[in-house]
Amino acid sequence: MERKLSTILASDVVGFSKMMAANEEYTLRDLSRRRQVIDGVVAEHDGKIFGSAGDSIIAEFASPVNAARCAVEMQSRMASLNEDVPDELRMMFRVGINLGDVMVTEDNLFGDAVNIAARLEAAAHPEGICVSQSVFDMISQKIMVSFEDAGKLELKNIAHPVQAYFVIKGQGGVRYLQQAEAPQVAVEKAESGSLAIMLFKSLSTDEEQAYFCEGFSEDLIAALSRFRSLTVVSGNASFSYRDKQMSPKAIGKELGVRYILDGSVRKLGKKMRITTSLTNAQDESTVWSEKFDTTIDDIFDTQDEIIETIVATIAGKVEVNEAKRVSNARPENLTAYDMVLQGLEYHRRSNLTRSEASKALELFEKAIETDPTYARAYAWRACSLSNAAGWDPESYPKDWFDICHASATRALELDPDDHEANRIMGAISLFLRDFDLARHHHDRAEELCPSDSYILGKNAEMRLYLGNPEEGLEKVTWAMRINPFCPDDLLEKDGKCRYWLEDFEGALASFKKMRTESRDGLFYSAATFKKLGREEEALDMLRRGIRLADVSIETFVESQPFQDQARNRELQEVLDSIEST
Repeated sequence: MERKLSTILASDVVGFSKMMAANEEYTLRDLSRRRQVIDGVVAEHDGKIFGSAGDSIIAEFASPVNAARCAVEMQSRMASLNEDVPDELRMMFRVGINLGDVMVTEDNLFGDAVNIAARLEAAAHPEGICVSQSVFDMISQKIMVSFEDAGKLELKNIAHPVQAYFVIKGQGGVRYLQQAEAPQVAVEKAESGSLAIMLFKSLSTDEEQAYFCEGFSEDLIAALSRFRSLTVVSGNASFSYRDKQMSPKAIGKELGVRYILDGSVRKLGKKMRITTSLTNAQDESTVWSEKFDTTIDDIFDTQDEIIETIVATIAGKVEVNEAKRVSNARPENLTAYDMVLQGLEYHRRSNLTRSEASKALELFEKAIETDPTYARAYAWRACSLSNAAGWDPESYPKDWFDICHASATRALELDPDDHEANRIMGAISLFLRDFDLARHHHDRAEELCPSDSYILGKNAEMRLYLGNPEEGLEKVTWAMRINPFCPDDLLEKDGKCRYWLEDFEGALASFKKMRTESRDGLFYSAATFKKLGREEEALDMLRRGIRLADVSIETFVESQPFQDQARNRELQEVLDSIEST
């Protein structure tokens, strides 16, 4: 019998028998209407329903990411259909998803993979989703949701306990960027000094050392991007090729760059060997390559040498003092540096589970204890504390925001030229409506790290709130140049800028390209549909925004920190008018 690896989605209605007994005709009619919606959502995500009996369906997906996105969209659509429906008539679904080996017949699939999906569905909460460990490993960081550890579940007729997770609404405020799997913006001509720095590969036997490679690569990008003669693409874009087998020419064409720097790190204790290679993407010739035998204590000297060589090779002679000017501040204690890199690894995943967020904060605080003069540790402690408190505010001091503010302030006292500290203080200042300070720090962050598309996006949004959507759109456009994968945060900011420029069709196009719904994206989509006279779609988007963020229209509008309050009043009127139609 043929076998294959598949993702299985199982779903059924909560309390269906009870609903049938209470009102059989209405229940069947409502189920039929909802099945039309569900079948459409499954098809939209390239799924195939191979089993259906009464209120249940079983569908197959080639991609666990598509299956998870389908489940999230399905539950969102079902919740929309429950709006304004009496509690006793609401139809709620459970969903279970599993990835595993299945046996194939002409029109059906069999095996434990299918059975586990069905059992996980039974373990899910009403209107919830439960996924196996195999699915969690594949979808984490690929869809904007968070997870609650369900533990190892004893499932009926399944021989071994199955580690499972409940899918929950996205938690925390982590800097997580969901972007397309392929570039969305075509670069017509690569600038003469355009460069992509790939994620350095770890050749160490200890897989946990991968965090060091990511931190080392990000530091190189940050430093090299400060040279005005270079155009350095965002690490979010170049790191996307970590698992792709593509030639330098193909990568160069997609990213619109003339040069590619890649390398590897072999680390053993404090000793390490760093191998680097600079390639001409157009003809795939090696421009420069070198091996550095160094130690963790001398890692910044090695970075400086790589920077000087690259800029000298691409842009001409580099003065030594110029290279030193762009070097990142060096911690006194290299152990603290290593702790920050480890903390960042957890921080990047801290939207997934509560434990990741707390581990990240713990490592940044340990780095501060180890080296109280390390600015970057204070900066990330501020960001990480905010994120951890988003998960569980009751577990942290009530004045956690003040602690974040103080930590960011201390980071800037220690190093005014830390781009992350400036970005974080810019966000804090905007939240406090200190517009002059917000502009200063966001502009400074961009000046210090112009290759970071996330920083550019934040600056663009700040310009919008200050009443300059034209400037905001210019910055978003450049951010999409250095990260043509167009993450959702850039698409959202592009749409918001276009909305206030009254380019409503363009705004709607940007919101529709987003891969996952966001609070601002939904509320602004509602306002955009209203401006275009599409009342039904405006109401649907508004309800989804209210449900997703669990906030009122008034609360959402108050969260938009416009310097000119007339903008808030205008947005309030548009959204209020949707509900009144």
